[in-house]
Amino acid sequence: MDNNTNTSIIMTSNEIAIPMEWSVEMGFVSSYVQITLVDDRIVIHKPLNTAVKYTAPCRVGEDSYIRSFRLMRVSVPKQLLTKLNIKDGDAIDLTLEENCISFRKTTAVEPPIAELEPPEPIMAFCCVCGKLLYTDGMIKLAPKYICHNCIDLVKTL
Repeated sequence: MDNNTNTSIIMTSNEIAIPMEWSVEMGFVSSYVQITLVDDRIVIHKPLNTAVKYTAPCRVGEDSYIRSFRLMRVSVPKQLLTKLNIKDGDAIDLTLEENCISFRKTTAVEPPIAELEPPEPIMAFCCVCGKLLYTDGMIKLAPKYICHNCIDLVKTL
């Protein structure tokens, strides 16, 4: 699995849903993990021997495995979520890093989709009479154009 794999999920009930393959790779299945607040993100990793500020242990049990979605759910302490201003229902970005899984509140605001402007009319010369006209009033004979007057003239011949 590639490092720096990203996905975006919705936070529900103070739980984070980790892809099963990530948790297996990190060795989080049915074990204690450590959850640490680092800058603007929360990091989930194997327990460290040293104390880290804003760290809380978290139990990941067999019952938290959701077979239908192949996800592992991890409960995150409320105080850590509060420090990052993450609430139930917020979108968060989940990232697999070299030695931990981290997530942060999605801050990117989707830019509004601009309405497409109608294309500017294109002008071309009629290949018969040579008049410069808008192509929406002409018939295209690839790669040239012919105006309706010339078409009518040709029909009468």
